[in-house]
Amino acid sequence: MIRLLLARLGLSILTLLAVSVVVFSATLLLPGDPARAALGPKADPSAVEVLRKEFGLDRPAITQYATWISGIAVGDFGRSIPSGRPVWTMIQPKAVNTVVLTLASLALLIPLSLLLGVVAAIWRDRLADHVISIPTIILVALPEFVIGTLLIVVFAVWLRWLPPVSLLQDSRSTLSQSALFLLPILTLLCTTLAQVVRMVRAVTIDVLKAEYVYMARLRGIRPTRILWSHVLPNVISPSIQTIALNAAWLAGGVVITEAVFQLPGIGGALAEAVINRDMPTVLAVTLIITATYVLINLISEALILILNPRLRVQHNSY
Repeated sequence: MIRLLLARLGLSILTLLAVSVVVFSATLLLPGDPARAALGPKADPSAVEVLRKEFGLDRPAITQYATWISGIAVGDFGRSIPSGRPVWTMIQPKAVNTVVLTLASLALLIPLSLLLGVVAAIWRDRLADHVISIPTIILVALPEFVIGTLLIVVFAVWLRWLPPVSLLQDSRSTLSQSALFLLPILTLLCTTLAQVVRMVRAVTIDVLKAEYVYMARLRGIRPTRILWSHVLPNVISPSIQTIALNAAWLAGGVVITEAVFQLPGIGGALAEAVINRDMPTVLAVTLIITATYVLINLISEALILILNPRLRVQHNSY
């Protein structure tokens, strides 16, 4: 298993390098000059040329990429072209907001999806199943901005329990402004929960039909023990990949939710950097999102191998 995980780690590093090359090439092909965009259309040409030399924009593309990737290797994301500030200093507060939003949504997603999916499968075609399945089917069909808008109407306009937007103040801690995260978290949870619940329900139904569960019932084993010892372990393993895919989506797909609630996150930082032709910031944010996606998939594969010994045997036999 260690050899397999090391191979996956090597493949993940190659994936990141490939993505960095593609994104770097794409930023070079964008129309316009980053230096001209930073100084304005009426800037003195000599000042534009000085800025281009300062950030190495006059050098060949291969040299620019080598300089950038070598800086990434030591944790240096470069400097923002419009402001001249270090990129990490600019995006760190926004990245923290996105991490808080993502981890909080994921912490609620995992237990709720397993609970609702298993309950719906156990009471299949009964009232509990209908109560869970009908809302999840509706939520699957709704995009994030619709769910977010509906939540704003209900909780901010009608009930007036929560603020409609998440305008965070830099002078206050994230914990003291936790109420501003509730509606965005609920939006992401509704978007991802429906898909995972449907998957868990389908897997649980298949497991309940398995012969080993049938034999356990014939032996007179208590239903609760069958659930904990035979059903849940076999449900969690195939459900991990679905949870991982939704977790990866949470890491990079919160842009719409952040825009709906005006939450200053990494998605907004990426959009602003693209508009301003701020290449170092675009590259840094894209690489961070990709690395998060790859890391989540690597963790999910490790968990699947740990929970399913048969997969380890199959890989070792090849």
